[in-house]
Amino acid sequence: MDHGRCRFGSDCKYSHDSSSQGSDTPRNVEANLARNDYHNWKRLLSYYTTDTVVDGRIWEQTVGILDGEDREIQQLVVKTLVSDDNNGLKLVRTTMDIEHDDIAAWRPTTRDFLKVITHTALLDCLSIETYVSTLYNFIAGYNGQRAIPYFSLLCRQLGDKSQRHIVAVPSNPEEILTSISKALYEIVRRERRVLFNDDLQGLFDLLDEAVEATGAPRSSANRIETMKQILKSASGLLTTTTLTLDPKAPRLAVTSNFPLEIKPPGGRHDNDHHDISQIRILPTLDEIMSDESDYLPSTNFLRPHFLTNPIQRYIDSSFRLLRHDIFGPLKDHLYSLLHNISEGTGTHAVPRGGEIRAFHYPRARIGHLAVEERRGLVAHASFAPLPQLKGKPKEEQSRWWNESPRLAEGGLACFVANENGRACALLMTVAEKNTFQKQKASSLVSDHHQPSIALKLVSGDQEDCRRLVRLYSEKTQGILVDLPSLIPATFAPILRNLQAMFQAGELPFHEWIVPSTVRRFRVAGAKTIAHIPPPEYTRQPGFLFRLDTIDLTGGRDLTLRPGATDDTDLDQLEARTGLNQSQCQALIAALKREYVLIQGPPGTGKSYLGVKLLQVLVAHTHRKTAGLGPIIVICYTNHALDQFLKHLDAVGINKIIRIGGQSRCNELEGRNLKEVSKETPRTRTEGQLLGKNYSDLEEHLKDAGYRLRPLHGAAGWPTWKLLDRYLAIREPTLHTLFSLYGHDEDGFEVVGDKDPIALAKHWMKKLCEEATDDLVELTSAAEKVQSNINDIHDEVHRRTLLSADVIGVTTTGLARNISVLKRLRSKVVVCEEAGEVLEPHIISALMPGLEHFIQIGDHRQLRPQINNHSLSLESAAGQPYQLDRSQFERRAIGEQGMRPAPVAQLNIQRRMRPEISRLIHRIYPHLQDHETVQSLPDVVGMRNNVFWLDHDYMEDNSDDKHLMKSHSNEWEACMTKALVRHIVRQGEYKSEDIAVLTPYTGQLQKLRGLLSKDYEVALSDRDKEALAADGFEGETAEGDVKESHKPLQKKKLGEFIRLATVDNFQGEEAKIVIVSLVRANKQKKVGFLRTENRINVLVSRAQHGMFLIGNAETYLNVEMWAQIHDQLADVDAVGTAFQLCCPRHRDTIISCSEPDDFLIQAPEGGCALPCERRLDACGHRCQAKCHSQGMHDTFSCPQPCQRIRSTCSHACPKLCGAACGSCMVGIKDALLPCAHAKDIKCYQLQNLKAIPCLQTVVKIVPGCGHAVEEECRVDVSADDFRCDVPCTMILPCGHACPGTCGTCSSKSDKGTMTEHKPCTRRCGRQYDACNHSCRKKCHPGEKCGSCDARCQVKCPHSACAQKCSEPCAPCIEKCAWSCKHQGSCNMPCAAPCTRLPCDERCERSLKCGHQCPSLCGEDCPQGYCQVCDADKHEARVDLLEFKIYRDIDLDETPIVVLGCGHFFTPESLDGLVGMSEVYTTDKYGNFHGLKNFSAVMSSGVPSCPDCKCPIRQFATRRYNRVINRAVMDETSKRFHLSGRAKLDALEEMAGKLEEQFANLPKRQLLKEKLRERYTAAQTLEKEARTLQQMFDKQNQPVKKLFDAVRTYGQEAVSLEERMSRLDVSIAPFEAYAPVFNEQLLLGACIIQLRIQAIVIRDKFTVLSSNTFADEEGFKMPFGAPGILAPVFMKSCYSYIEQAMAQNLPRFAIQAIICYARIANCSDSFDGTSTSSGTTRTTSYKDTARELLDQALDMCGPLQDSDNLQDLILKMKKILAGLSSEELASIKVAMVSGPDGLRTHSGHWYNCANGHPFAIGECGMPMEEALCPECGSRIGGQNHQPLAGVTRAVEMEG
Repeated sequence: MDHGRCRFGSDCKYSHDSSSQGSDTPRNVEANLARNDYHNWKRLLSYYTTDTVVDGRIWEQTVGILDGEDREIQQLVVKTLVSDDNNGLKLVRTTMDIEHDDIAAWRPTTRDFLKVITHTALLDCLSIETYVSTLYNFIAGYNGQRAIPYFSLLCRQLGDKSQRHIVAVPSNPEEILTSISKALYEIVRRERRVLFNDDLQGLFDLLDEAVEATGAPRSSANRIETMKQILKSASGLLTTTTLTLDPKAPRLAVTSNFPLEIKPPGGRHDNDHHDISQIRILPTLDEIMSDESDYLPSTNFLRPHFLTNPIQRYIDSSFRLLRHDIFGPLKDHLYSLLHNISEGTGTHAVPRGGEIRAFHYPRARIGHLAVEERRGLVAHASFAPLPQLKGKPKEEQSRWWNESPRLAEGGLACFVANENGRACALLMTVAEKNTFQKQKASSLVSDHHQPSIALKLVSGDQEDCRRLVRLYSEKTQGILVDLPSLIPATFAPILRNLQAMFQAGELPFHEWIVPSTVRRFRVAGAKTIAHIPPPEYTRQPGFLFRLDTIDLTGGRDLTLRPGATDDTDLDQLEARTGLNQSQCQALIAALKREYVLIQGPPGTGKSYLGVKLLQVLVAHTHRKTAGLGPIIVICYTNHALDQFLKHLDAVGINKIIRIGGQSRCNELEGRNLKEVSKETPRTRTEGQLLGKNYSDLEEHLKDAGYRLRPLHGAAGWPTWKLLDRYLAIREPTLHTLFSLYGHDEDGFEVVGDKDPIALAKHWMKKLCEEATDDLVELTSAAEKVQSNINDIHDEVHRRTLLSADVIGVTTTGLARNISVLKRLRSKVVVCEEAGEVLEPHIISALMPGLEHFIQIGDHRQLRPQINNHSLSLESAAGQPYQLDRSQFERRAIGEQGMRPAPVAQLNIQRRMRPEISRLIHRIYPHLQDHETVQSLPDVVGMRNNVFWLDHDYMEDNSDDKHLMKSHSNEWEACMTKALVRHIVRQGEYKSEDIAVLTPYTGQLQKLRGLLSKDYEVALSDRDKEALAADGFEGETAEGDVKESHKPLQKKKLGEFIRLATVDNFQGEEAKIVIVSLVRANKQKKVGFLRTENRINVLVSRAQHGMFLIGNAETYLNVEMWAQIHDQLADVDAVGTAFQLCCPRHRDTIISCSEPDDFLIQAPEGGCALPCERRLDACGHRCQAKCHSQGMHDTFSCPQPCQRIRSTCSHACPKLCGAACGSCMVGIKDALLPCAHAKDIKCYQLQNLKAIPCLQTVVKIVPGCGHAVEEECRVDVSADDFRCDVPCTMILPCGHACPGTCGTCSSKSDKGTMTEHKPCTRRCGRQYDACNHSCRKKCHPGEKCGSCDARCQVKCPHSACAQKCSEPCAPCIEKCAWSCKHQGSCNMPCAAPCTRLPCDERCERSLKCGHQCPSLCGEDCPQGYCQVCDADKHEARVDLLEFKIYRDIDLDETPIVVLGCGHFFTPESLDGLVGMSEVYTTDKYGNFHGLKNFSAVMSSGVPSCPDCKCPIRQFATRRYNRVINRAVMDETSKRFHLSGRAKLDALEEMAGKLEEQFANLPKRQLLKEKLRERYTAAQTLEKEARTLQQMFDKQNQPVKKLFDAVRTYGQEAVSLEERMSRLDVSIAPFEAYAPVFNEQLLLGACIIQLRIQAIVIRDKFTVLSSNTFADEEGFKMPFGAPGILAPVFMKSCYSYIEQAMAQNLPRFAIQAIICYARIANCSDSFDGTSTSSGTTRTTSYKDTARELLDQALDMCGPLQDSDNLQDLILKMKKILAGLSSEELASIKVAMVSGPDGLRTHSGHWYNCANGHPFAIGECGMPMEEALCPECGSRIGGQNHQPLAGVTRAVEMEG
């Protein structure tokens, strides 16, 4: 495999040049200095040769380079260290080989070495990860045998206090110990085999002693403890660490503490392991089919668990519960489906119910496998069309699929099938969703095929790949299960990150998250959880936070010292920042604690506080000193992240980068990581690595595609072609035996009574298994290469992110990009919406090095969403797991064994009016109302600002399939719509001020259908997904077509209503919120709204007013609902009717208890009273019902118009509210200025000149003088007028010009210009070889080409199926013409007949009973009866006497009916068709003999005198001899023309080949490319041989006919007897002897010779220009030129003789030129050969000279032979050569004179044709020119001569 060779060559945007390490022109001085440092360092490293002494300068300079800013140089250093061409690894080995008593061990060399291997420039750079891994692999040695002794020695000297006064221990042992712990941690993480080294535990003990002796920082101690836990896990030892449970922790709900026996994981199935890092992310088939339940650990630390280490247990439990939440419902669903298949129920027994959304597509098949670029192995699966799409247009189907979430790209799908009696399942992802009908391998919409989708295996393991291949090759039918809610890209990164964290054993802030462990080292100040210390980066002496950025007074002295114990002046902070007191307290808590929880109840401004907090943290004055790095902001949803980042941008924090492509915020378009990283340049090393990896990837995928070929063949019937190569390699003996037998059509031979198919299938199975294994290996290799490419791009992203102040990312994006983010070493992470984030997701944010973790949220609002209700704390079964409990809630409330973490709570809300906020005081007893909400305005149009409409209409009950997941209430939906309509009609609220909420998607869909008739309904993406999840995709909402609306009620632009479910409205607010509670049932089931969290969110969204619509009796059994009901009832805000308030008639009582009441009592949003206001526009009183001012301003007055126009006295017929406009009263016969009368409108009287007169008149056009009829209004003298009289010009093609006088002639400054239009008619010219005419558009100057019509040659036996331009195969069946008078014809059907025409009338009767009117021997024409068919009586049948059919005597002159239907007397037609040319007659005109016509060509196929249609023998046999003669001539002509066309095409291809060889480089060709170079020539030569075979006389149509004539003639004995009685002067068969066309055959031969000559010449040139020709074992593809040339010369000479004999001089001349060229090449090549070779070549050249003289003579009589003469003369000159006298004179001329060259300063050369030339100065070619003798290219470039140019040594002698 040729790795590293890019197919894009110099056009590739990545670097492939590994020879140069830098640019010749550095960008700046610093870069130049860094490069000099690198070269000095590399030079020093190259000088290092000793194995005992370490040059300390090398490591010192390495540290200096890594501490610099030039990343390119840093990457080169690492690359150079591990390169085999340098001494880097030798230096590492020598550095680590120190002795125990070596007092020099603590020299700066050791310190610098440790700094290098733990430097962030190495560990954080993703693009050189491969090199870093190589370095650590070498440092570790086999199983740690190099690293462990080295680090043990260092730790021993650090920890031995007795030797510290002797040994030169450095002054900073803590730094050394920190570097040792970092390096050892990297080794343990990268090289897992080190864990099995027996000395590792001893090293850990030495590290403990060293830590105790040196007082190392807490990070080192934690890192050492982590490595110990990794060692214990790897050794299979369960840690015995005990939990320190806080006795002061709260006593929560009582749970069982009975010591239950648990079955630890392992043994349930093939994916059940103790170590979660060994568990596959996706479930296996064995796991799905397992009958045992998964091991689900409890999140309660008091319950038993097989792991006792709290950190490992915590991560293990999170992983297992999250994975079960994702895949538990899926496994249950597939379990039922697979068992149905296994038990024989069939694939159509689809399980229903469950907690997962799954769509089933039956009759699915794997129709095709392919290896695609960047995707790897892709399977294209087809399935049965969806019933709901049958019969719909393709465009509608495409739209449906595009709008549907089904089969979305990246979504999970499962192919389920019965494979040989066993159920199987393959999990795949959707690779591409295509809804177009063309251009793709698979499409969901197609005219001719089933819907299909492109899928990719999730797991690339061997067994899954084999199963996929089997399903494909066996064409197994199954079910495709679509799981659109499961997208591996959203959960797989989180699960993989949990596995990595479990392996690493690290968990920042574990003391605040899990119960503490009893450790040797305790962190000072962390005795209790209640007192969380400040972040570690703030513990530096003198550190303080500057609060300038949030100081509204502009002061510079507002600071905060995190470690200070004195209280901050809250009043001053509140006054200067604008924050309220609780926000100030939360701000202080966030800056003084490393683990922060901030609770923000609804409306308290937690996001606002988060922005202020970021302003403080981003302040540059302390970010540099603290080394915070970019601050990472995490949100659960994309919408929340966009909003938060927008707020940051608004306060001036603009160095923001957002990760992820789901942003819909225009302000953040240019802040996306992909966009910003485009401006970050790659280093040269990265460019080289990308170029190499992309080339490797292309090669791997190309090879993988090649491995698919036998798999495609296995999908059909096994053939010998597939197995031939396999058996030759695997079973050579069998292959040899099989080769002795013949093969059947499948390639097999049946030997004995055994069927070979069974054995062939066995071999095919083995072949497929091998190909599949190779395919798996190659695709895995491609994935690794793709991973390397991703690492390089991620490194560019990492450098881009380092320049940001704030990085925004969702929880899913965080896990997906964890490898990049953790290398940023960010110390601060802020999590918004922390109460909605699953704890397993939040763990991903706890990256190594994190020092400050801030969670902002509210655990009393919505909890995280999960899929599996059995894991929820809201269910009894989920109490042990509580997966939907966030870390925020768990630590804020506390749990048994752990005290709660301190929570900073905001307690002043600025959203809700007091009547609303008091509804949630049960949850937030300390919540206060800000003074701004005390004066919020009342809701316009309503008596109450808060109201609960109680009703007794039950919820909808039906057998609908969505009933189990969603509910609806028709009456509530109608009531909600009526209320929305009423509030909107007040004209006081914008569209975004009103929100409609409901807990169920069923009600959401119903409301959407009702409201969408009058308003644009705005749904969030999450609600759209929820509708699709519950199966509401593509449905028409109820009520969409029930009502018809007046035009007045049509929706207006901008009138949209926000509609949402409760769960998807958290964080949002609206002035008015209308809630449809839905549930109303006798069982009093509340459903979703039974939990306090959801109720809290629901009632806290409104600002000005909230209106609940629901059955109170159903909800009163929930405590919080009962309390809300009581609170509202106390203020008379509960009732069975809404109390409306008309803003203009406040005393009017309006009560609405039904939807129709609104239309009756407040039809226009006011009340039922009439409007009392006057219309300002006209002064009339408003006629409408009471309405708002906005509606009043737009009201149109319905009174009759009373306005009087100033232009006329006619009254306005319109209404008062409409504009009068122009007067439309009609005026009869108004006189126009041209004197014509016309009916017009009244307003047109104001300007009669503007009225166009349409009266038609005759006008004379100036210039041409034509008289034209035009409308009176047309000015024929205008410049833009064009005369439309047809042009009379006849074009060169013979057709009349299609233009007009005006279009062909145009006026200009130079006068009248004439330019005729191109012809648009059909060509009409007749083709050369048939009677058809060209039907193309007229094309003067171009040939018509060949006729594409179907051939019309037909006989009683068959018809020709060729095109008209192709020669017909003659019919050789026996002629069917016979009669009792003249007998039968014994010739073939296509040959001219040998019997005489019969002139007697046919004696047979027609169907009518009358005698046939035609001649004897012809078919009786039905419908031509002279008696019955009166419509034929007037037909003219006698062209000589002009008689009609009725007047002729059929007994004397019968008729002849032609194929076109016309009929005539024989006397009329015989002369027209030329019967006298083929028959002899007596003196009475009777036919009595045959004429010989072999020497004369026919004039063409005779035709009907009336319609000119050709007369065919199948209709009229009388003229067979004439017609068949013409058809034979026509066929010969077609054969010649079609053959000539094929030769022209092949000759053109040969010319292109010659041109291609001339342009392709001959020098420095790769040996491997030579076969590819000559393959095209071999193909052309093969085509030439094919044409020769086609043109051979044995294959010519006339030869076939002649053979048939002779065969029939020998059988017709009676014919010769009859011929003896005839007056015939010719032999019976010689008359039909064909004249064969040798010109086509010789034309194909000369093309073949020309191709051979081109190739042989090129091979001679290649051999003379490349050194590999002299290598041993080299073999020229398709034969060496020295062998081919003699054979060519012989065949070419033979051809020349044949062409001369056939009198074809042009062919002979071309062959002579080819002969001469090869003779000359042979002479040049044999110059160094033996004397025999030289003698043979001389003979060839002499023959060539003679032939050239003959060729020159042959050119004389030829026309247009100038080019041939030039070629002949040039070749004669080349072959003549130069005499010694000529050589001497040339040398004198070239070297003499002032401009000549001296022989000592130049060299002589020969061109490719042997002409000498000289090059002066150094004598080496540096430029190109043309030989003045022959025009060939001479010279060269860069001291390298061109191909064919050789040294002329004889000229320099």
